[in-house]
Amino acid sequence: MVSHRGYWAGGTENTVRAFEQALAAGSGRVELDVRFTEDHQPVLMHDATVDRTTSGTGRVSGMTLARFRELRTADGQRPPTLAEVLELLRGGAEEALVELKEVPDAEDLRSLEDDYDRSGAHRWASLMSFSPSALEAVRSIPARKGLLSTAAPPLSLAGKLSFVGVRYDNLSEALTREYRDHGMAVYAWTPDDESAWRRLAGYGVDRVITNETSAYLAWAREACQP
Repeated sequence: MVSHRGYWAGGTENTVRAFEQALAAGSGRVELDVRFTEDHQPVLMHDATVDRTTSGTGRVSGMTLARFRELRTADGQRPPTLAEVLELLRGGAEEALVELKEVPDAEDLRSLEDDYDRSGAHRWASLMSFSPSALEAVRSIPARKGLLSTAAPPLSLAGKLSFVGVRYDNLSEALTREYRDHGMAVYAWTPDDESAWRRLAGYGVDRVITNETSAYLAWAREACQP
């Protein structure tokens, strides 16, 4: 199981507290969203603008890191940089899924490479995106890579990807088996109820990315009892 944007029930997604709570709850895997500031620094934010989750307004790409760091979430947190979160997760998380929300340019890439090098994240922090161009742009970073898709990515990508991330209700047992037979792990996003978790377990998916960390862990403990 992967905690989608951390474990943020009652709080704010993609924050230090959300990832601390995920680890404390027993989730060793987390997903997070990365964008780049005007001065090419990787920061955590799902949306193109900061309006929904912070006290500010405007596009992430239109503000400097210093301006971004002045923002506060509704629960009083400062939205973090990627470097901060990688440092938090290093040694505590089994896996992080770093979703690139945009295609990095050359300066963005240098900052991303620096963050990965400093934290050793290439060993445990996979890079993924809905954009094949974004994955191509970060090919120099020796981390696992995965393509996200609402439907089904083509099997011709075998050999280029470590995994595919598919919207859970577009998966089937046969499709899951095809991807795995072609050497790609299958990650399902974002089922949030027991019936979907049970069905996906039957398909043999490798990871379930969910917003319901506590409920999933409780279900998994019960499902694994003899």
